[in-house]
Amino acid sequence: ARKYGGTGLGLAISKRLVEMMGGTMWVESEGIPGKGSTFHFTLCAQPAPEFVTRPRVAGEQLQLHGKRILIVDDNATNRLILIRQTRQWGMLARDTGSPREALEWVTRGDPFDVAIVDVTMPEMDGLTLAAKVRKQRDARALPIILSSSLGKREPTPDTLGITAFLLKPLRQSQLYDALAALFAPSIAVETIAPAASTLDAAMAQRLPLRILLAEDNAVNQKLALRLLSQIGYRADIAGNGVEAIQAVERQPYDAVLMDVQMPEMDGLEASRQICARWSRDERPRIIAMTANAMQGDREMCLAAGMDDYVSKPIRVRELVEALSKCAPKQKGETMPDTGVIDQAIFAALVADTGGDPAFLNELIDTYRADSLSLLEQMHTALAANNLDEFRRAAHSLKSNSANLGATTLADLAKELEMIARTGTLDGAEERLPRVQAETDQARAALEKMKK
Repeated sequence: ARKYGGTGLGLAISKRLVEMMGGTMWVESEGIPGKGSTFHFTLCAQPAPEFVTRPRVAGEQLQLHGKRILIVDDNATNRLILIRQTRQWGMLARDTGSPREALEWVTRGDPFDVAIVDVTMPEMDGLTLAAKVRKQRDARALPIILSSSLGKREPTPDTLGITAFLLKPLRQSQLYDALAALFAPSIAVETIAPAASTLDAAMAQRLPLRILLAEDNAVNQKLALRLLSQIGYRADIAGNGVEAIQAVERQPYDAVLMDVQMPEMDGLEASRQICARWSRDERPRIIAMTANAMQGDREMCLAAGMDDYVSKPIRVRELVEALSKCAPKQKGETMPDTGVIDQAIFAALVADTGGDPAFLNELIDTYRADSLSLLEQMHTALAANNLDEFRRAAHSLKSNSANLGATTLADLAKELEMIARTGTLDGAEERLPRVQAETDQARAALEKMKK
């Protein structure tokens, strides 16, 4: 019933992949129209361990329960997030902002099963701390995970025995994968307690959206509606591109989840017609849904006028991120200023930390207090021409802001950090007023997002 068929590219790729893995692929067909063909392939592979499953991240985890984790980061906000993430898995977290204090704990024999160490810290950087720790305990006695907000992996000597290197802002899935691989690389994982939902069920209250789901597959419809309901949304349904256009004609929508392949009119053509008939301000934001994961699919969707892209099977985190970029068009509805706080990053942080309103409020309060303190430190360091103090304060402001989605402020703070790294503070004084203004806006926006 589809108007557009495939090209056979998927079969060619599958055949090549099978051959690269030492197998073969062939087809058996009688060549009679209406009578199906049978495709076969052989594959050389090692037997998988029995009952291997993908661990669930929510709730206490059997392989992490009771493990003692040392968190070393001079940034209080980063430590707060790490403590929250690891404790909900049943780990025993101990933290410090001082590398020297952490080294004292290790030297006197305090028990730790793993350490997460920030790379960039005053008084002693993470690599130096790791080298000193290695003189006390080897990699098997105390595995070390390094984290950095510099945007690149730092070269580490093999003698340090670094288990993993993670880039900030740390995401729950990255951290969990690193810890799970360390403590249970090949065993089945079960939760100790029923997993508490990490979904933000109140998202629809904060961001009210009218959503149209354009999807012809009944199973996919039910799945998408279920995912939407878990974050507080409902949606109207269109079975193909023609029905989607008719629905947009009848009433305004804020977002359309548009399947790419549908009968009568596919999602690409429907998107072209919607973009041609309504201006960007009038039309809904179009989010493509496709089961294909081929290079160029995203570009093809964007070329048709679509605004975003999620791949099937749909993951709720990707859906949250895509919907966070939408804006309600109904008068009288308000939402936090997305020009100050990136809603996708903030929503991911909420999900990663368990969606607890009390913790979220505490985190925002900590950020708002720290940001003022860091600004004061930069002003003082600038007056004293103290490059190191200025650089460290700018670095912390950058890292904190990136964690909570204040991306513009994070970029401005990064500029100040880079100025200090050149060995001079020339140009910093002219930039500080804008950083101050952006900080005020970010603090105000986050205060409104407290629950």
